[in-house]
Amino acid sequence: MTGAPRKVVFAVIDGLGPALLDRAIAAGRAPTIAWLAGEGVRTDLCVSSFPSLTPVCLAALITGCHPAGSGIPGMTWYHREQRRMVEYGSSLAATLAEGTRQMVDDVLVNLNMLHLSPRATTVFEALEDAGLETAAINTFVCRGRVRHPITRPAARGLARRIGLVDAVYGPRRYFLGDLFYTDVTGAPHNFGGSVDRHGGRVARWLVTRDGFDMLFFYQYETDAAQHRAGDAVAAVETADQGLAMMVDAAGGREQFLDRYAIAIVADHSQSPIREAADAAAPFAGLELFRSSRRSDPDRCDLAVAASNRVAMLYRLGGVRLSARELAALAESDPAADVVCFLEDGWMVVRRRGGEMRIQVVGDAVAISGDRDLLDPDDYPAAAARIAGLLGSPRAGDVVVSARPGFEYRDAGGSHHVGGGSHGSLHACDSLVPLITVGFEAAAALGSQPSITDLAPMIERHFGVEPAGGRAAAAAGLGSAAHG
Repeated sequence: MTGAPRKVVFAVIDGLGPALLDRAIAAGRAPTIAWLAGEGVRTDLCVSSFPSLTPVCLAALITGCHPAGSGIPGMTWYHREQRRMVEYGSSLAATLAEGTRQMVDDVLVNLNMLHLSPRATTVFEALEDAGLETAAINTFVCRGRVRHPITRPAARGLARRIGLVDAVYGPRRYFLGDLFYTDVTGAPHNFGGSVDRHGGRVARWLVTRDGFDMLFFYQYETDAAQHRAGDAVAAVETADQGLAMMVDAAGGREQFLDRYAIAIVADHSQSPIREAADAAAPFAGLELFRSSRRSDPDRCDLAVAASNRVAMLYRLGGVRLSARELAALAESDPAADVVCFLEDGWMVVRRRGGEMRIQVVGDAVAISGDRDLLDPDDYPAAAARIAGLLGSPRAGDVVVSARPGFEYRDAGGSHHVGGGSHGSLHACDSLVPLITVGFEAAAALGSQPSITDLAPMIERHFGVEPAGGRAAAAAGLGSAAHG
């Protein structure tokens, strides 16, 4: 590449698995993605973070870190210091269980400004600190340098009166539906309509005006359609149309690739759900922390944070059972597949009676016990991803990944039986397609890249050296003490 590097489109299609993408392409409903795959490199072996849940994965995509580095351990988790559950919106019922106002504050402010680690550097921060202009469409994980008040004065005033957040910090240009928008783009209102169609029109407006050096373009409807057993191919088609709008706005395919490099990836995949399970069922007789508004943690033994296909168990003041004893109870449940916990400086991984132990010292990873416990075809990059979660002080004392076909009910009792879900360590939730066009640095990603590789790749594309220590944080190397 000679001269100034091409501008970048970083496109994330939520929940797009390789098989679903192939179906959409075969049906002729994803022609833009098919063309881009033909112009660049496609791999279906890109690995998500663990848990493979949207807040965790979006944090991994914009920081290049698994939870040990990003600070975001799940869709819902127990905040040890604040002695409460954090809920990012598993479902309406789960939101109501914890409180709508608290959920809004957690998603829009606390996630970005308090929960997302100050030691992690987002791709927005890294590029804007280097003098580049970044933009983002419809992502709620967005930390950047610029304060964005709620755009409409009436909505901003209402938020202040009822005590809700009225501003976020994000990239220079930030668009989140009808709530935050730095420019009037003419895109249709997205409340009551298609969020992805709205996003496509915002993206077209930005390309027409050459309005960014790097655009993070998040489209979520493919994930939502699968959760409710809807028309997922139609959702992929809508996402493809959003990309096509940018290509057309640039003057056509050749002109688009002259101006832009593009990475298309999913945050996670999805797998079909046939049965819902109660993650708390194995702990009958223990006093459980039910919700932040109804439970006193000093009088409880255990907090169970369950969402989609993963559950985390937090030992509270009253419990006498060790992490190993709790793990044994969790492992006895038919829904449980892989159970992980910390013990004597080791990360212990159990599955169907077998046990493997992982220890991280500096940049070295030691493995003992049953080294064949997790087949890499079924559990890709398992050791690094487990370390990337258990290395976080916000992870549960015990983490349970569900068997294929099972999902844990959330705090409100909701589930996706008959539809799809994700969150587990298994490949069915964790392998995603990655398409890159125009990145010289993409050649260094290897045969099985991680979603944590993309922010550093984009930064290098612009000649910005990724933040020090990011590689270790991405792999989850470092302290694994929960305290």
